[in-house]
Amino acid sequence: MNTNELTNITVRYPRLYNVHIYFICQQSGIIIDLHSEQNATKFKDAITYVVSNNCTVPWTSLAAVGKVMDLRVVHQVNMTSDIDRNIRNMTQEDFHSIMNINTLVMEYESATSHVSELIYQRNWPRMAEIWITNSGITAAPGNLTRTMPNLQALSLPHNNIVKQPSSFPWNENEEALPRGIQRSPAFNVNYARGMQIEPNIFFRVLDLSNNAISQLSPFSGYLQQLQLSSNRIQNLSGDLLLKLEGMQLLDISNNLIRFLPQTLLKNQTKLLYLKLQNNLIRKVLASQFEDTTFLKVIDLSHNRLQRLKQGTFNMLNHLEEILLQNNQIRIIEPNAFPESSIRLKTINLSGNKLTIVPPFTFYIKNLKYVDYSNNKITFDQLQSYILKLDPAKIQQASPLSSESEFPKDCYLSSEKAASEFTKIVLKDNQITHINTSDLSCKGKLLLSVITKFYSLYLEGNPLHCDCNMYQTYIFLQNLIQMQTPFVSDIRSRFSTWICRSPSSIANRKLIDVDKSLFRCREAVKDCPTMCTCYRRTVDLSIIVDCAKRNLLTIPEKLPSGKVELDLRDNHIESVTGAHYLANVTKLQLQNNDISQIDADAFLLLRNVSSLNLATNQLVYLPKQISQIYPQRLDITNNPFKCDCHAGWMKDWLLTSKHFLVNEQSITCSDEDHHGNMISTLEEDEFDCPTDIKLIISVTLGSLLFLIFVTALLVYKFSIEIKVLMYTHLNWHPFDKFSEDNDPNKIYDAFVTYSNLDYRWVIHTLRRTLESQDPPYRLCVHDRDFSVGEAIMDNVQNSLNQSKRMIMVLSNNYLRSEWCMMEFQLAHLKMLKDRSRYLIIVVTESLDETLVNEELGAYLRTNTYLPLSNRWFWRKLKYTLPVPAEPSMSGAPRSTYPTLPDITHAYNNEVLTRF
Repeated sequence: MNTNELTNITVRYPRLYNVHIYFICQQSGIIIDLHSEQNATKFKDAITYVVSNNCTVPWTSLAAVGKVMDLRVVHQVNMTSDIDRNIRNMTQEDFHSIMNINTLVMEYESATSHVSELIYQRNWPRMAEIWITNSGITAAPGNLTRTMPNLQALSLPHNNIVKQPSSFPWNENEEALPRGIQRSPAFNVNYARGMQIEPNIFFRVLDLSNNAISQLSPFSGYLQQLQLSSNRIQNLSGDLLLKLEGMQLLDISNNLIRFLPQTLLKNQTKLLYLKLQNNLIRKVLASQFEDTTFLKVIDLSHNRLQRLKQGTFNMLNHLEEILLQNNQIRIIEPNAFPESSIRLKTINLSGNKLTIVPPFTFYIKNLKYVDYSNNKITFDQLQSYILKLDPAKIQQASPLSSESEFPKDCYLSSEKAASEFTKIVLKDNQITHINTSDLSCKGKLLLSVITKFYSLYLEGNPLHCDCNMYQTYIFLQNLIQMQTPFVSDIRSRFSTWICRSPSSIANRKLIDVDKSLFRCREAVKDCPTMCTCYRRTVDLSIIVDCAKRNLLTIPEKLPSGKVELDLRDNHIESVTGAHYLANVTKLQLQNNDISQIDADAFLLLRNVSSLNLATNQLVYLPKQISQIYPQRLDITNNPFKCDCHAGWMKDWLLTSKHFLVNEQSITCSDEDHHGNMISTLEEDEFDCPTDIKLIISVTLGSLLFLIFVTALLVYKFSIEIKVLMYTHLNWHPFDKFSEDNDPNKIYDAFVTYSNLDYRWVIHTLRRTLESQDPPYRLCVHDRDFSVGEAIMDNVQNSLNQSKRMIMVLSNNYLRSEWCMMEFQLAHLKMLKDRSRYLIIVVTESLDETLVNEELGAYLRTNTYLPLSNRWFWRKLKYTLPVPAEPSMSGAPRSTYPTLPDITHAYNNEVLTRF
């Protein structure tokens, strides 16, 4: 026996009515070769099913089975063309033994572009169902009209067929199952897949799915199922199905259809399932469904629908499921859905562009599941939305329909609620608030009905649980408190209402949030600049949030009234006795650098209920802390020193255990008592030994350290020190130049700049310096250059007549060749005179690609003055020469030519160089 062939298998059959023969092979390519015994005809009554998987049972082997049994079903999965093996050796008796086959399924292992030749050559008078899958054929097998006259189901999926069979179905008569048998109820449900098929007849099907068909011609005859999915169909004619009768399922999904003809479904009164998903359909109309009133499922998902007009599905009262996910639906008009239906259970509108929950959601009785996930739904206008709902329709759809009217109060009592509820999925929308504070009594009642009979799934929404959600929180708490045994767990219905912000309650269930945490930001008077102020909803207290702001001190002032102050995670080193501490009820100072607290601070904190000083640098505490009695006090993780100054703490700690946090962690950090609980030390252990040598060493060390630090600071901040001496003492003992006393230098500074920076130079630089007392004398080209002289002469004269040159360096300056020439002249003058003549003011971040080699070298080896420097003006005035006192006569300076025509001419004729 080799791997490709099994031989000499003798099959002995018991006396059974139904026999199933299975061949399941571990590897492909195996051929099952069977032989029958000559005296085995006594088993002819056994209806037989031959099923193979990953093997091939040739016709000769099937004939061997057919000779001894009533062979009716052959189902071969992953078979090969070896089914025709030894077909030339088959006798007429062999052919006759397989003629009873009713159902033939041939699922090929790989596309061979042909099927068994017996399909064409022999008559199959009892063949009712044939499946040919993955064979690679490009057209339906020919001669089937002749060879299979009673064929009920022709299934040719997963092939390369480009054209539909022209005449199928060619037999209008239903075919009964052989020998009077019928399917069991359970099997018939699975076989019919929700369609109405009698258990003793074959299903009438044409399956052309997963082929290459691009055009269709009209169908005719009696079919119960038409499968055309996953082809290349773009257009449908209006008469495509007009002559087709009995159809219960139509599947044209996964094609390229853009438009549904008005008469496409005309006369299809038995249609139950309509599958149009994954196309390019933009519009559907109510008139297209006039004859399909018994539809149970319609799938239009993954199309391009944008609007559902009034009445679209309104007449389809037998619908059980409507699938519209992943379209572009923005608007659903009133009465688009069958609001009076009692059969509709599922609606899927996820992945669209809806902004509100359509009102019909609450009007359909017995609706169980509605999916609106991945839309753009908000509840920003909840009051307006609730009031637009129709109470009568809600009452009709809810268990309240047996009541004469809604309750008189604003809440629906739990006794009237139902144990089953409709699940409304609102996952991944844009719901930030559900604000019920403005709801009227009617609005609260309707919302009460909705929250009791519908479960809203809100996971994935950016719920912001601030003060605007407080009333909703109270609303839900009231519903939960009214829960009775008649109602399933109400809390579970709100388990997906998760707060995403603010950070203090992020990822908590709304119903589990402490009511004191609901607050809103508010612009209150005296709110510190670096902090954020909130007002708590439950008691209207002000919360000042200054946490993680890199603060070095506590705020100077706070809003009036009760205040909670959060200063944790800063760099505060001391706490002063600010007057507002008297109004503080909660003070958080943990995770700072606090080493000192004024005694007055504790005298003011008489109203504090919670004080947190944990994780600071406190070595000692003022005794005045013993005069406050908060409900909670945390002083853990501080380096307390247990010497004679801390002896009082033991008794205080022992009498304050009831409000101290983790009293066991309040320990000593000094060398003698490190790690010991302060409250457990003996009184004589709190001592302060005197060490003269230590005092002298510390004093001398501190003095030397102070001298070293002072010298280091003088060296590092020499410029700043000089500037301060000049600014505050008018003393300029350093950096004087002999040129400053030259009478020929009539200007304190010549200003070179790009004309594009004119506004800053004239309105800021010149105005600031020339308004000093005494004023600086500046030379600016638009005012002080001589008319008629050459530009180069004017520049050279200005350089020679000025004690300094201020270069306003910007990217505009770098782009100007004339400006760079002035820098080069000034640089040459500095090299020649060996003076620090040039003052460079950098006004912005410079483009390095514009800086030439000479200027770059200068900037790397010399100090320049950034405009962003906070000491800019002080440093600039220090670098400039000391301005001379103005003339006592009060006459205007003769050195400033200020004729308007000079400025005008210069700007228009010369400044183009800049």
